[in-house]
Amino acid sequence: MYNCYNCMNQTDVRVSEYTQGTFIIDMIDPDENASVWRSVTQSELKEETIRDQAALNSAADRVLAAFPAAGQ
Repeated sequence: MYNCYNCMNQTDVRVSEYTQGTFIIDMIDPDENASVWRSVTQSELKEETIRDQAALNSAADRVLAAFPAAGQ
């Protein structure tokens, strides 16, 4: 029978707290009243990023880069 007395005394627990933000863009066809495209991105938010309009604009640019061009 195998006994590992040292194994019972070793605990490695790490906790990290952070704020996660979700950025969602929905494109709605007003004639059909239906969603035609949706993009969702999530990331860790730092306090300075929440108030940084340039960072928010950059996130919007990255999300909208995936939007299909007209006629595709």
